[in-house]
Amino acid sequence: MTSSQSTPQSTSTTSSNSLNPSAPTFTPNDSTTGNDHPQEIDFANPAINGAATNVSDKKVKPARPDPAARSTTADDIAEAGAGVKLTGAQLKKQKAAEKAARRAEKVAAKGAVAQAEAQVKTESQRRSSTTKREAEGLSAGAHHKRTLSSVGKALPVRGGPHQPGSQATNQLNPTTTAAGPEREKHKEVKKVPMFSHLYPKEKKATLSGAGREIHPAILSLGLQIRDYVICGGNARCVATLLAFKKVIQAYTTPSGVALSRHLLTHLNHQIAYLRNARPLSMSQGNAIRWLKNLVSTQSVDLTDSEAKQDLCQAIDIFIRERITLADEVIAREATARINDRDVILTYAKSSIVEKALLTAHEQGKDFKVIVVDSRPMFEGKNLARRLVRAGLRVQYALLSAVADIVDFESVTKCFLGASSMLGNGSLFSRAGSAIVAMMAKESSKNKARNVPVIVLCETVKFSAKAALDSVVMNEIGDPDALVDTVQPDTISYTGPPPTTASTGAKGGAKKQSHREKDEDDADEKASNGKGLESWKEQQGLFLLNLMYDVTPPQFLDLVICELGSLPPQAVPVVNGAQGDDAALA
Repeated sequence: MTSSQSTPQSTSTTSSNSLNPSAPTFTPNDSTTGNDHPQEIDFANPAINGAATNVSDKKVKPARPDPAARSTTADDIAEAGAGVKLTGAQLKKQKAAEKAARRAEKVAAKGAVAQAEAQVKTESQRRSSTTKREAEGLSAGAHHKRTLSSVGKALPVRGGPHQPGSQATNQLNPTTTAAGPEREKHKEVKKVPMFSHLYPKEKKATLSGAGREIHPAILSLGLQIRDYVICGGNARCVATLLAFKKVIQAYTTPSGVALSRHLLTHLNHQIAYLRNARPLSMSQGNAIRWLKNLVSTQSVDLTDSEAKQDLCQAIDIFIRERITLADEVIAREATARINDRDVILTYAKSSIVEKALLTAHEQGKDFKVIVVDSRPMFEGKNLARRLVRAGLRVQYALLSAVADIVDFESVTKCFLGASSMLGNGSLFSRAGSAIVAMMAKESSKNKARNVPVIVLCETVKFSAKAALDSVVMNEIGDPDALVDTVQPDTISYTGPPPTTASTGAKGGAKKQSHREKDEDDADEKASNGKGLESWKEQQGLFLLNLMYDVTPPQFLDLVICELGSLPPQAVPVVNGAQGDDAALA
């Protein structure tokens, strides 16, 4: 029965496959399950699916299988499951159907991928067109512009980077690029164009910005110099050499490197930090050049401990001979030029001038000292306080009154300190020294008496540089130091207030008018702002705080150094003899 029934089915199967070669097949059940009934699986028709892939916006659906082929294949599978062997034609049809099914699956998968890519492309084109319209609207003013928040940060853009300065943010928010330079313009330092070359190019040295190669002694010294805790030329020079002494003591030469080479590199990092804290004074520069020359000439045969010991001893000798003993020699020479009943005029504060005045007072000489001072540092206050405590007669005045003081106080001598003596004989000292020297020489009352202007300066401050003005070579201090934070109350009327009974109705009217005038003045004062306190926000207002000025040699009579008294024009000769700055520059 089974054989007779399968014959017509085989015939029908052959005819159906001849008409439809790509007829679907059904995978037989797993023989291990023991299920006699086959599991039916439907597959898509490749012809139908191939046509469907050409339409990207239609969903791919599997085609319905042929019922005749379905039943025939099921009978064949049933026969195979019952133990009947399939013929070669049946196996060939089964493999062809499986191959067609796999091809249909691939075509369906490709159609789904193509449809997804088309959707992504369409979405991206829609978004780009929307972004372009928004950008055009922002530039044309059709949409509301984005502005900076109250804290000065750009508004975040959805879907883009969160950094305000990123490229995506600037593309979607054009106002960020325009407002950025304005914000930086308010933050930058207001510079006077004529002195723009004197402004520091980097931020001042800080504790957090120092590298790990900077020694703690240099860190401490840099911060003290930056904040004007250590201010004088001699004090800065001595403090620098003592700090370098600690650096040398803590230094260790790496293996395979000479001390004279590697120590110079190590010292250069320390020098750069000090220079960043505040420009080096002339005495600092000369001392550093001397030390670097000494390090470079160290013998390679010496051990590290011997070389460091020699360097530290040389530093101590330099401080003792070039500064300490030099000050004593200069003070003794200047004291010999002070007589009884002299009136000594000096400006600001100089350690060597202070030492000379105290030495003359200890010798019992009777004289008077006039200390002229100026803003913003008021260094003369410290000098006047020290002299008063020592028992000297001192008069303190500001720079604006120097003309009257020179005329009416019968000044006999003028002692000035120096930051440097330049190669052309000019004096480079605290700003205001040139005015004091010129007023002492050119005063109408003192022209006949010829008040001598004497400069007290160590040779370590001598320089081969030349300057004709205070523009090319100078130092700019903090401009905020020129701002008065505390304003004294001004009293314009000290007489008794008028009474209504004595003045009558007319006096009461005058009193009322005065009160109204005072109120108007107060309102006008309040409307004018805070003066210099808000100078950074006022356009066209600049503050310039120059630290030094240059006094021409024609206003100087004598320069006293440890080598003796010499005219200002002899400074280049001393530079050649000492080898400072001229030979090592």
